[in-house]
Amino acid sequence: MLKTALAATAILMLTAGAAAARPGDTNNPIALKMALGTDVVTVHGVLRQNVDCCVYTFKAGAGQTLHWTLSGPAARIGLTYPNGDGINPGLPNPTPLPQTGAYTFSVSPDLMAEGAFGKFTLTIRI
Repeated sequence: MLKTALAATAILMLTAGAAAARPGDTNNPIALKMALGTDVVTVHGVLRQNVDCCVYTFKAGAGQTLHWTLSGPAARIGLTYPNGDGINPGLPNPTPLPQTGAYTFSVSPDLMAEGAFGKFTLTIRI
């Protein structure tokens, strides 16, 4: 009986942990891959109150330049370099990329502005 109860508790904890992970949250960023022969990708998302979203990753080389456009709600944009340093918020556009590796690009609601929630379109070009 005790083993059954412990097993049920373990399953519930694993299920709760899996349900808490969302694509696009800090611990589960969405990988952006550009189509072969292109240098641009466009994604759509939604900024909601009390929801951790939207974090993307992409690979780039040192010396490349990141260009980005965002349309939609008032948002804060951040970039984390492969070594963990970065700019958050206040990412200039364009931004030189100083390292080779995986970058993390984050879009979050600007809670200091009106209209911080809703659908957005993000375009990234390297």
